[in-house]
Amino acid sequence: MLSVFKKSQKSGVRAGVAFAEGAFSLALVRRGADASTKPELEYCATQEVAAGATATLTQNLKTLLEKLGASRASTCAVIDGDDYQIVQVEAPEVLPSEMRAAIRWKLRDAISFNVDEAAVDIFEIPETVRRTQSKMLFAVAARDSAIQRVSGTLKPASRGFNAIDIPELCLRNLAALLPQDAKGVAMLAINEKFAQLVVTRQGIMYLTRRIEFARGGFNPHAPQHDALQIDAASLALELQRSLDYYESHYDQTPIGDLVIAPATERVQQLATGLKNETSLRITVLDAHELFTVYKPGEVITDWQCLMALGAALRTDMAGI
Repeated sequence: MLSVFKKSQKSGVRAGVAFAEGAFSLALVRRGADASTKPELEYCATQEVAAGATATLTQNLKTLLEKLGASRASTCAVIDGDDYQIVQVEAPEVLPSEMRAAIRWKLRDAISFNVDEAAVDIFEIPETVRRTQSKMLFAVAARDSAIQRVSGTLKPASRGFNAIDIPELCLRNLAALLPQDAKGVAMLAINEKFAQLVVTRQGIMYLTRRIEFARGGFNPHAPQHDALQIDAASLALELQRSLDYYESHYDQTPIGDLVIAPATERVQQLATGLKNETSLRITVLDAHELFTVYKPGEVITDWQCLMALGAALRTDMAGI
């Protein structure tokens, strides 16, 4: 999404990195020339480091990349959900070279932080069924301070670091591998604070929505009796509203499949609850169905790993 360096490293392996407080997640994916062949998932894990120790985090990441022979691999990082906003804006009638400046002006009243202290990028939204409507774009504004923080941490560790992405596009990359994507699929990723929904068809993201959880959040890793519950009925209602919008706004056939991630026990329980509230075919993401997995029995049970994995699937490391 956000290009950091224009020159892209050439490597058969691509890396994705996502950061959390006192930890980082790294994924390595190898993709062949044959699009029908499953990508190879060579590595995907979260490593904890001392909280607040940026130098230690950088050194640990550098050591791991060197150990895995991926220090020169094209590398994409993922920005945290609190450090950017994505909004739909009407495409201004300007020259392509002036587009980002015009979009920046439109974002002044649309985001909650100063757009003059943000990096801005755009990507297209498919045409709606109402051809008379103005063309719309997705616009992303990311805090400069966050971009600098991520770059400062990752650049000394990876000689192939050249892009920063957002969670929505990481999930788009994963959804595009699903066989259901050919006719349209919804993917719902569960975080402690929110659920991130994306709707894709043939690799194109039509809709994205963040569904905030009630105060106190939802810990997808906590035992059933130790964490707040998600009201499956309320979540199902919000999902249906979004899917109805996709169907009517883009004149598409109804979405029949919902894939939920990551594959924790509590997310499995949420999937069961949603099955009772909707007519959707609901499954939990299984990495083995999408990848040739580096380690038998391995599953992705971590939001940060999920983001790193989606970032490693980025096909254009030099920007959209």
